Amino acid sequence: MKAMVLESYNVDLRLARMPDPEPGPGDVVLKVRACGMCQTDIKLVSGQLGPGIRLPHVPGHEVAGEVSALGKDVRGLKLGDKGVAFHIIPCGICELCLTGRENLCTSIRRIGFELSGGFAEYLVMPAANFCAFESDIAFERMAILPDAVATPYHALGRLARLGMANSVLIIGLGGLGIHAVQLALGMGALVIAADVNEKAMELARSFGAGYTTNPLKEDSAAKLRDLTNGRGVDLIIDGVGRKESVDWSLGCLKKGGHYYSLGYDPVNPVCFKMLDVHNNEWSIHGVKATTRQELREVVSLVERGLVKPYVSKTLPLEGANEGLAAIKKGETLGRTVLMMN
Repeated sequence: MKAMVLESYNVDLRLARMPDPEPGPGDVVLKVRACGMCQTDIKLVSGQLGPGIRLPHVPGHEVAGEVSALGKDVRGLKLGDKGVAFHIIPCGICELCLTGRENLCTSIRRIGFELSGGFAEYLVMPAANFCAFESDIAFERMAILPDAVATPYHALGRLARLGMANSVLIIGLGGLGIHAVQLALGMGALVIAADVNEKAMELARSFGAGYTTNPLKEDSAAKLRDLTNGRGVDLIIDGVGRKESVDWSLGCLKKGGHYYSLGYDPVNPVCFKMLDVHNNEWSIHGVKATTRQELREVVSLVERGLVKPYVSKTLPLEGANEGLAAIKKGETLGRTVLMMN
């Protein structure tokens, strides 16, 4: 099979020929039809994600395709079944797994990180991680569900328990943020979308965001307080996670409000005054990926037309370096997806 391989950090991926994977007991081989690309892939190829990535490595954690081989003892699936890959492979026996928080498993392995990913024509994975779908929605749109859609769903639904009449500020309208806008609107919230890219804000408005703001061009904090009768927003979804976004967004948060970090800077620390956290009783939350059940729920939302995965660009497998470069420069909206023949 063909694959795009990371052989050393901070250099282009190389197109290589590799043996086709064989399924072990309980595994399936997926013929990859599409694989999403995101900022996490940029962090990975630049060596910012730590020692868990063993080189050479095939990236790619947003994968959709068709079953092309079944391992021993696999039941309920057949050749040609369409599905997306739940990229987290938990141990299933630690305290976190047993309490429904498999995304925090102490022995976690992940497709595209500790394990070979979807920048390839084929992928082997546990059959339990195959999330089937039956609709005719394009593979490139379904591929991005495990991260771009399911991660904000995990934040808004399970962690924040967002409800009617809540106000939410969504910062960074990239792959995560543009789907957070759709999800929050579907949950009945007042949505304020913020970005420094005018095209991204226009896209958010096209999906129904009632208010948008560019903090570089206006006093956004004052605008948000006007919109919330001086209180500040109930919660923040930060898809950027850098010092600038944290500093600005906390100035928009109400007393007793909640801040959720979906984006992050893996190198530079972010500092804020604990006195402010103390006096305002703010709750600061990290958000890591999603769970298998939440991914199934997201597939259902998309198949029912309640969420529309947004892909702005597709490229052939060989175009992976082009796609990564464009993402790094901030030239893409939504997701860029690699397409396999």
